[in-house]
Amino acid sequence: MNQKPYISIIIPGIRVANWKAVYDSICDSTNRSFELIFSGPYDLPENMKDLRNVKFVKDFGSPVRSSCVAASLSEGKLLTWSADDALVLPGSLDKNIELLENMGDDERNVIVCKYLEGKNGTAKSVQNDEYFRLSGSDWTSSPYLPKSWWLFNAPIMYRTFFEELGGWDCQFKGTFYSHADMAVRAQFLGANVKMSEHLFLDCDHSQDDHFPIEKAQVHHDKPVFLQRYRDPNWTQNEMRIKMDNWKDSPSVWERFLK
Repeated sequence: MNQKPYISIIIPGIRVANWKAVYDSICDSTNRSFELIFSGPYDLPENMKDLRNVKFVKDFGSPVRSSCVAASLSEGKLLTWSADDALVLPGSLDKNIELLENMGDDERNVIVCKYLEGKNGTAKSVQNDEYFRLSGSDWTSSPYLPKSWWLFNAPIMYRTFFEELGGWDCQFKGTFYSHADMAVRAQFLGANVKMSEHLFLDCDHSQDDHFPIEKAQVHHDKPVFLQRYRDPNWTQNEMRIKMDNWKDSPSVWERFLK
């Protein structure tokens, strides 16, 4: 009988050429058992098809829908997510898991992690704490949200709490705003969130294939998020959604129809 992984890592993506490097970076970041779940429209590369701790689901929906489909296959006690232009820093997954474990047994405990970002080959600096808060940007700030609340761009959390929340909301198309929306719902429902002192990811900035995501975020997701949370009555929203809400999302993202 196969032992279940300790942590599941969800990555929706299209940069298939990066996937083995992402996998290798995870291997260098933890001694714990893990599963890596990719989702997207392109096939798993040949050099990964024999890896027993890699799952792949083909999906032509939005990145958020693909993430939800991947999460439905997860089996780990813990859950995190990333992107396929990000490498996990050596030893960092274990360090951040230990920090979460040291917070105690409450399954609403969450670690949020900092990451480096910028075009590979350029200098990358560590941003201050405010950069990782909902209040730190006009993209996610609201006078009606607590200024202390964190973004969930790179968290580690218990899968049971993720499932209690219902995962990500497929009303959003790009992952950034679905992560921010989850952060609001989680912290409203009592998440105990701690910022880690351990850097987690080194993220590249690839502009050549990012335009559809930026377009979705700016023209669709941002208005939805701000309308929802720049409203004094936002607490009346449903904070727990259906884990299978992805089934109500188009199975083919409109970008594939153009």
